[in-house]
Amino acid sequence: MKYFEIEPENNIYKTVSVQTTYKCQMSCNNCYLGDMLNDDDILDVDVDRLKNVLSKLPNRTDIRFIGAEPTMSSEIFNLLKIVRKNGHRPSMLTNGLKLRREDYTQELKKSGLNLIGLSMNGGLDNDVYKEFDNGRYAKQKMIALENCFKYNILPHINVIIDPTNVHVVKPLVEYIIAMANKYNRKISPIKYPVMLRLKSIGKIGNYRDTYTYSLKEMMKLFPIEYTNYVDGYEERRSVIGKWNDLLIKITDWTVDDDGVPDSGSQRRGILTENYKLAPFFEYYVRQHERLL
Repeated sequence: MKYFEIEPENNIYKTVSVQTTYKCQMSCNNCYLGDMLNDDDILDVDVDRLKNVLSKLPNRTDIRFIGAEPTMSSEIFNLLKIVRKNGHRPSMLTNGLKLRREDYTQELKKSGLNLIGLSMNGGLDNDVYKEFDNGRYAKQKMIALENCFKYNILPHINVIIDPTNVHVVKPLVEYIIAMANKYNRKISPIKYPVMLRLKSIGKIGNYRDTYTYSLKEMMKLFPIEYTNYVDGYEERRSVIGKWNDLLIKITDWTVDDDGVPDSGSQRRGILTENYKLAPFFEYYVRQHERLL
């Protein structure tokens, strides 16, 4: 495994993820944090040290707040504002439970959030959420997604798939399109690029030990025309296409011999505990090795 750290001023990544907090109100069966989840000994991101990093990045960068669950941080609104103030683009990956509150969603928008990744592993199916995420979250997730459309936060809907939940995808697509029509958000790659992101199970941290689809297998499940050029990068593990005018991205998270999904990516970096930058999944594999 090729692990390294670089100084912020030497950033090579399009997207830098920030491990906002290790706290989460859910206990999903697929979680790359594993035993680090809800570890009180691991501190939340330091606001002042993050400011310093942001000021040193050489180019405008996508800053992605992740968790566990970033909305568990009391600083999340402030963090979004800081990213905007420093000239970068903030986004967030979330389970969406707090976004069922309209006032919370509005505050995210006011703080500068225009793009959000919303986890919906069960689609509209409570039984699947129970199996994947240990709770019946369909209603909360549907409300959260609708609030994203209502307050003009661009949603990228993330679904980890295995053979037990592929059936949730088509009803979810119909719901996404219905919400886009309801709030007059055109589903078009140019006007309003809503995206459905389908991912196979990556066997890192905690995971359902069922079946990890290969990229080719997932492409056969959803037979449309794809390209492996994503955001200007030629990808080995991802493809992107269009399904009923909805962008769909498929990612293979099969791990390699070192236990790393999508090794060597130059698109995804992460802020380390030393406030340097490292390759995303390699960082987590290294963290798990430290716990052994």
